[in-house]
Amino acid sequence: MAFEKFTRTRGRVDTPKVSIWSRGQIGFNKGALDEFSLGKYKYAALYYDKENDKIGVEFTNDEKSEGISKMITRKGAGTSISALAFLKHYKIDFSETTKYDLEYDKENKLYVVDLRKKKK
Repeated sequence: MAFEKFTRTRGRVDTPKVSIWSRGQIGFNKGALDEFSLGKYKYAALYYDKENDKIGVEFTNDEKSEGISKMITRKGAGTSISALAFLKHYKIDFSETTKYDLEYDKENKLYVVDLRKKKK
C-alpha cells in the first residue's frame, strides 16, 4: 500500500455558514465569502420573515441605501455586520453563538438564514 501525503494548497475550504454571535453580530465565514463573492460588497441590509423565522440579507455597495450596516472583513477570514438593534427588534435569540447554513433565494434576491435549522 502506498500512502499519499496531503498538502494544503490554499486556504480553508468551508461550507457557506452564518453565525449569529452572542455579542449581536452576524458573521459570514470564508466559505460564504468565496461561494457567493461577498467580498465585493461593502454593506448589507437585513430583512426578517416572521412567518417562516428567516433572516434575509441583501449585500450592496450603495452607501446611501436606507438601513444598511457596514461590513467588517477580516483578511483571510470572513466578514461580519453589526445586527444588535435588528436582533433585539425582532426578538431573535442571540444569547449564545449559533451557526446556520447560508442559501441564496433567487426569487427574493436575498441570502437567507433559516433560524429553525441550527447547526452544531
